[in-house]
Amino acid sequence: MTIVFFWTGATSYMAACWRELAKKAGVRLKVFVEVRRDGTTGYSHHEVLQGLDYSLTYEGEPWDRDAFRREVAALSPDVLVVLGWRCGRCRFVAVDPAFANVPKLFTFDMPFAFTPRKIMARFVLWPYLKRFSGAVVPSEASFRYARYLGFASSRVSRGLIGLDTEQFGRASETRSRLEAYPRRFLYVGRYTREKRMDVLLKAYRHYRKQVKEPWTLTCCGMGPYAEKLQHGEGVEDKGFVQPSELPRLYATHGAFVIASEYDPWPLVIAEAVASGLPVVCTEACGSHADFVRPRLNGLVCPTNQADLIADAMCWVHENERDLAAMGEHGKSLVAPFSKEQWANEWVTRCQGICHASRDRK
Repeated sequence: MTIVFFWTGATSYMAACWRELAKKAGVRLKVFVEVRRDGTTGYSHHEVLQGLDYSLTYEGEPWDRDAFRREVAALSPDVLVVLGWRCGRCRFVAVDPAFANVPKLFTFDMPFAFTPRKIMARFVLWPYLKRFSGAVVPSEASFRYARYLGFASSRVSRGLIGLDTEQFGRASETRSRLEAYPRRFLYVGRYTREKRMDVLLKAYRHYRKQVKEPWTLTCCGMGPYAEKLQHGEGVEDKGFVQPSELPRLYATHGAFVIASEYDPWPLVIAEAVASGLPVVCTEACGSHADFVRPRLNGLVCPTNQADLIADAMCWVHENERDLAAMGEHGKSLVAPFSKEQWANEWVTRCQGICHASRDRK
């Protein structure tokens, strides 16, 4: 069975999942990845994708559609997996007549919201979406959006995203061997408007005023809001950290905090929880529903409310003795998202739509 993914963004968690899928007996995997040059990531893309059969291109570059069609057709794909509708190559394989009879799965992570654009998407995108055999999403919120877009419940499945839980689990073991629990907050992500670095920094300043011996805040990422981190007392900007270094980073911190105002399913929350860290996040972070249980392994705060995020950070500070146990509780929540489970589910999913496609012929 040949499975071909068409993706945007070369991320370490997807690469880990793809490598696991490629190891499955009877599976041939090809990945086409388009990445941006927008100054918000410093990924070493070829290093991240190492070991995979992949093709890497950059957004905005000219491309030969006939050559691309021949390249994909030469693979004789059994299933095409397409991410969203914005990437030109993704749209091309979904609508090109050469692949009309190949089963396709539509994937996305956006939740539903009562905005004009998302309400109209059902009507604007239906000529495109009707070409897919089903949809794969990460969460209940995006499941509801897939239903709104016109997919029957039986044609929507969860399990879009997985991660190397074992790798991050080692961070928890390392932390447990430290002489003292690390009194440091951690943020990992892009320094962009939707991540609301300004709110995070404001919350951190409020927190520092309310406690004795405040924890430090480490920020890892890059983007246009980086300058806001330069003069914050107690704040350290490490810049972009390569994926291979992240488990070591999680191991030396005591809690994770993120203040996004729009974040459909931030994988960093899963990484933090897999690393045994309690999490403070906003309601806008879609993955909180899967990984954060209030007061058991963190707190979920109203979006854009710096004072309430500060209160949550104070709560972490005041419950230092219980944080390790909270982290252990959270690790059970992320276990179903392991790369091994992800790969097994994708084999079953793709076999199912192949069988259904053959039955219809």
